[in-house]
Amino acid sequence: MSEDKTFILSPGQIMRRRDLHKKFGGQTQGGISTPRNGQFVILITGDSGKQHGYSDQWTDDGVFLYTGEGQHGDMKFQAGNRAIRDHGQNQKTLQLFEHNKKDKRFLRYVGEMQYVKHSFQNGPDTDGTMRQAIVFHLRPVGALSPDTATLEAALSAELPTSKQGKGGWFGSVETNRRVEKAAVEFVQRHYERQGWQVISVEAQKVGYDLRCEKDGVQEHVEVKGTQGLEVGFIITAGEVRNALIDQRHVTGVVTSALSDAPKVTFFSKSDFLSKIELEPIAYRAILKG
Repeated sequence: MSEDKTFILSPGQIMRRRDLHKKFGGQTQGGISTPRNGQFVILITGDSGKQHGYSDQWTDDGVFLYTGEGQHGDMKFQAGNRAIRDHGQNQKTLQLFEHNKKDKRFLRYVGEMQYVKHSFQNGPDTDGTMRQAIVFHLRPVGALSPDTATLEAALSAELPTSKQGKGGWFGSVETNRRVEKAAVEFVQRHYERQGWQVISVEAQKVGYDLRCEKDGVQEHVEVKGTQGLEVGFIITAGEVRNALIDQRHVTGVVTSALSDAPKVTFFSKSDFLSKIELEPIAYRAILKG
């Protein structure tokens, strides 16, 4: 088996679990895999944990609660649990995957995480006996796998356009594409003029448009464009999530994108929290079950 020591995948990428281990090594069973030669720990989450008495979940402030390994009795800081807790001092990254709900043979890469702290939770083990479980509090390092739905495409035929010349709401699909293309190109030129190396990652669907690097600093830039002068734009749930938790995130809003004098306004992660007001305009409704 050939194992890669470096971990290179794009958030959202899907692969068979057997292919994941063929490429990177590590144990092929269980939720925590520690490739012998890799500088990373593989974490796998999914609904299967419920049968062992736990359920992984996201908190409202963007922390992922990941339950450690151990099906019987109190969980201990050994093997995979120790690997998660000590990944920083061991100079290893945590790479999170989730099972495909329809076919457990496939995994979707969520993104890189980092250990913040741990807590203990009482609950039943596989045999139904009460025990103490370790719950790891993990925070994303970069962008996560984005939502697959795109609100612009889904809602452009449902909602009326805004008043001419005001904000960045709904127009024709073709016009939206032109606005987006012009906005991304404008922001890219803006960064390049300041000496940044800019790589377009739009096609990779990693949750942002441009990866910008300069003097060891990296920024993940999500670009939004509008024809009007108002800083108002459509943003998906996945993009909001990335804006709130990606430590390198920057939102660049280009107004008057198709004019001869476009203007860009940048919002850092902290700016997004303090200056942007989010107004819900749609929900995805699914049957409970």
